[in-house]
Amino acid sequence: MGSPQQVAHVRRNVWTLPAGDLTLAHYAAAVAEMKARDPDDPTGWTYQAALHGTDATPPKPLWNGCKHGSWYFLAWHRMYLWYFERIVRATVVRLGGPADWALPFWDYDADREQARIPPAFRDGEGGANPLFAERANLINEGEPLPFEITSPAYAMGRTLFVGEAEFGGGITPNGSTFWNRKGALEDTPHNAVHSHIGRWMGRTTTAALDPVFWLHHANIDRLWFLWSSRAGHSNPDDPRWITQEYKFFDADGSPQSLAASDILDTAGRLGYTYESPVPISPPVPLPPSATRFPVPESTSGPSASGPPHPPRRREMAGSSEQPLRLVGRAESIAVPIDQRTTRPLGEALGVDEPEADRHVYLNVEDIEGDINPDRVYGIYVNLPEGASREQAEGHRVGNLSFFGIERAQDPRGDEHPHGLRVSVEITPLVRRLRAEGAWDEARLSVTFLPLGAVAAAEEAAGEAGEDPPVEIGRVSLSYT
Repeated sequence: MGSPQQVAHVRRNVWTLPAGDLTLAHYAAAVAEMKARDPDDPTGWTYQAALHGTDATPPKPLWNGCKHGSWYFLAWHRMYLWYFERIVRATVVRLGGPADWALPFWDYDADREQARIPPAFRDGEGGANPLFAERANLINEGEPLPFEITSPAYAMGRTLFVGEAEFGGGITPNGSTFWNRKGALEDTPHNAVHSHIGRWMGRTTTAALDPVFWLHHANIDRLWFLWSSRAGHSNPDDPRWITQEYKFFDADGSPQSLAASDILDTAGRLGYTYESPVPISPPVPLPPSATRFPVPESTSGPSASGPPHPPRRREMAGSSEQPLRLVGRAESIAVPIDQRTTRPLGEALGVDEPEADRHVYLNVEDIEGDINPDRVYGIYVNLPEGASREQAEGHRVGNLSFFGIERAQDPRGDEHPHGLRVSVEITPLVRRLRAEGAWDEARLSVTFLPLGAVAAAEEAAGEAGEDPPVEIGRVSLSYT
């Protein structure tokens, strides 16, 4: 990689660039130039996108390298983004632009206006805009992303990096495709934003063809930067993670490699930083009856009196008795609780022991479908009938999106052929329901509601068609 670099490149918020700023104009010019390059040029647009994923055959060097559902997700994408930025910057300079050009980031959680895709990416008239791509859910008409999918609050509240449902993901082998150990940041906002924007962005084999992909990933990288800067947070020091190397192409087309140990000091080693960060927005206010309990920040880890201890094995507490098919409408399913686990489950959740180091998880498993339907569902537990959006938010425990669904069951890949999986901690909600006398020891109800203004308008007008189907094999409850 070479010697450490002096910080010269500041990634800025795309929505707060000053009037007359040419950052996006330079980006558009560079994208157009890269799109015109020979398809075999590793610095060209299609080749760079294929490093993430492609269906094109025969494969060329380093294609289809993206890491998902794994603790390698953040490291691989930071490297990918860094080399891509170097290629774009070199192109910007070649076209007469500034040598300090840097990728902007899209902070879609800052406010509702910034939840809209920037105007420079929307105009497709005449086919002359290199930043335009087809997108779903009225994104190109300026419809904001739903607040439910843009907030990183749950992910930023985890103190552990390693672990399924923790910040950075669970330990996996260094495979070439999808695993089922995604971390909280990869789930939301990463996967959810990909899926809601849809079309190219909704599929791993085409996502990086959309120019907004890179601003989305700059924001994901920024959130990792912010998370790891907080007291008590640390990245893995496991040799399997810290020494893992990946190869990419540099601005001159030469193959280069980086290890995770090379990329943790973004300012000193990689030569970039982010402008003064905007604080992570809090969850939307809830009515008094739905006051949110704080999310526990870890399932295991450092205690006040000793070193980290290994995560406890999860015990099954119950599961649904039949699969569930989603086609774009609200659906609910019952999850019976095994009565043999009621006592330990109650002890894990009881309000009389709020400090107990016990945790409960909702798992949505064996998710299969032929294609991403460009739809994101909120996952709600024991949702009251007729609840308002604000009341419903007090029962939402996570999101269900389908980024990568077509690859997760590909028999040529590394993952077992059982589709996607989402796991989220629900301890705070269940403690609250017990405190309110609203917890049923025999079963819980899980509801999947389509998110976004388009889904709401379709439902209100009774005009909702059927999405390409997605089937959930089971919904289960587990605890430690």
